Order: sequence, then C-alpha cells, then structure tokens
Amino acid sequence: MSVELSDNRDEREDRDSCDSSESPERSAGSPERSAGSRPGGWLREVPQTVFRMAPWPTEAGLRIVGEPDRDSPVLVTCNYDLTVRRVMNALAGSDVWLVVAPTAGINVWCASSGGHMGTHQIVTALKTSGVEERVRHRRAILPQLAATGVEVREVSKRCGWKMRFGPVYANDLPRYLRDGQKKDATMRRVRFDPIERFEMSVTWGGPGVLILAGLAAILHPSFALPLAALTAALSLSVFFLYDRLREPRRVLIGVPALVLSLTLVAWADGGTAAFVVAVIAPLGLLALLTFDFSGSTPIEGGSHFAERDWSIVLDSERCRGVFSCLDVCPEDCFERQEEPRLAVQTHAERCIRCGACVVQCPQDALYFAANDGARIEPDTIRRFKLNLMGKRAVEIGPPDA
Repeated sequence: MSVELSDNRDEREDRDSCDSSESPERSAGSPERSAGSRPGGWLREVPQTVFRMAPWPTEAGLRIVGEPDRDSPVLVTCNYDLTVRRVMNALAGSDVWLVVAPTAGINVWCASSGGHMGTHQIVTALKTSGVEERVRHRRAILPQLAATGVEVREVSKRCGWKMRFGPVYANDLPRYLRDGQKKDATMRRVRFDPIERFEMSVTWGGPGVLILAGLAAILHPSFALPLAALTAALSLSVFFLYDRLREPRRVLIGVPALVLSLTLVAWADGGTAAFVVAVIAPLGLLALLTFDFSGSTPIEGGSHFAERDWSIVLDSERCRGVFSCLDVCPEDCFERQEEPRLAVQTHAERCIRCGACVVQCPQDALYFAANDGARIEPDTIRRFKLNLMGKRAVEIGPPDA
C-alpha cells in the first residue's frame, strides 16, 4: 500500500517571506473594529450557507473586538467570511484582538487539512497584521480544528509566538476565556447538532433545488415544484438520519423515497415521462447526497479519503505524557494516564483519522498504519496535505524550506 505524494516544489510557498515584519502583505490602514451583528448580515448568511463549499474570502488582517488593551488575548482564525462574522458575534462582550489569517477564503478545518491554513499562513498573519505593536505578550489562541495544519512549535520557533488551541466551537470562546483559557471535554469534541445538520442539508440540497427546479421550469414546468420538494426532503432525510442507520443505509432511505415518488406520480395520473423522472430523480439525488456524506460531517472520515481504512497507532514507548493529542483530538479518543504518565487510546473506534494528534505530538509517538504493515510517518503527515479527492498530495514544503 502506498501514499500518493506530489513532488511539485515549484508551487511551494515562500515560507521565508514571513520571517520579515516588512512583508508586502502588511495591512495598510487601521484594523477593523467589531460592531456586532451588522445590518444585512443575513443577506450574506443565506448564500454563504447554500453555497458553503465555495470559498468566501474576507480581508485578512487585524480585527478589534470590544476594547482590548496591551494585555488582552489574541485569537487567530481563517479568512472565510462566514467564520469571521460568527467568531466576532460569539465574542461580543469580550475584549480581544482577532487576527484573520490568509487561508484562501476556506473554513478552518478544510483549509488546515488542505494546506491553506498552516504554519506559513499563521506566521504571516502574526507578523503582518500589526498585532505585535498592540500587545506586550506573544501568546495567541488558534481554533482547535486548525491542529491538522498548524505546527505550533514551528510557529514559536519562527516568530516567537506561543500558540495554544482553543475550543472547537466559537460559541465556547467566552467561557473558555473566562475559565482562564482551559478546555473541558465538551469544548474539545465535535458535535453534529440539529442546527449543523440543517445547515449541511441546505448546503447540499440548496444547489440541487436551484438546478433541478430551474431546469424543470424551462423544460417541463409541472415537474419543478415536485423535484424541489423531493430534493429538500431527501437532503433533510440524509443529514438527519443517514449516520444513525445501519447498513444498507442507502437502501433504507432510497426505497421509501422511490415508493413515495412513484405513488405520487400514479396518484396524479402522470405519463411515461413523469414515471421515468420519478425513478431517476430519487435514486440520482440519493447518490449525490451520500457521495461523500461522511466527508461533509464532523463525525466520520471522508468516504474517498485515501487513508480511511488506516489506523492511528500510539507508540507507548515514545510517549512522554505531553498530552497534546488529548488537547487537539476532535473525537476525544485519548485519556490521561498518570502512572506511568502517558496518553492512552481509549476510544480508537471514534477516530476519523484527521491526523491532528500526529501533527502535534512532539515525540512523534503517533503515526498512520495499515493492516499490511505499511505506515505513514509523522513528517509525511505534516508535509503533505489532502487534495479534493482525499489524496495526500499537496506539498507545503519541509520545515527548513
């Protein structure tokens, strides 16, 4: 078993450029000050939710939340517009500096996994945002889901900032800051609550409704409304039920959808074309919605992830009880053991193989392993990120590049 790796060094980012505070990327002008929820915010919220898989960049740089002083906390996030606005809204009432890193307009988890939110982008943001002139400390808080891409020890080595990982969700930030920047298990673990499920059903179903209903309105107007309703119903069913069903999951959702579709056509006394559409539409939509269902959720590894069937192995001989794995694992797979002091994989069955624990372990005590004995070493996980097809083929350059 092998790992697909890219060797295109011509596309490697120039990591040395961020070692200078005089980078041309330094933001001109004053930092943006948070004004809470702004009028018209929903006008961006709706399209950004429907077309969530597309980049939505906002300007990188420094944001001022509340009335921060030279001792106030510094937080870092991506420049995905929806994320920045939600983070700033969650921090309303707090006094913090928010550094927005240049991540190609991609959300934290996808940008970190795909090589767009890594050590280079964080160092660049800290050096060019102007935050260094506004605080007298060098401590910053990263979103926990950035742990797959950002090497915090490398950031400290290159620019002197000590990084730590905050909670998974922005809504937990006020409590995290009040509690002295300490996380409990509820702040570390990802959830997939009803609001998130609804948003993902809109993200996948929304474009389908627009495309199918739009085409039907042009070609056969009477099909437009039924196709829109079918798409919405299937999308909601998939994201609220699919992960809770046993295999064969597609059959358990697809058969009722097909029966209902055919029944409605028969009840409406539809013709041959209507029956053909009644068969093709639910099956085609179900295939599309479940194509990468697990990769669209925080609770399963991607369906097309090349290392989906691999395991993360903990080498107890190398572990020294730093517990960085416990701090960054979004599925709470690890627990502390004090005698002897080391981490223990108590819930390996939850692992989604995001690799955050591998990237952050200072002792390289974790690695990917396959059943046939093949393994992927930590340096490879740190150096190569995932492309859109789930292949570890995006090279971000070795640490000394």
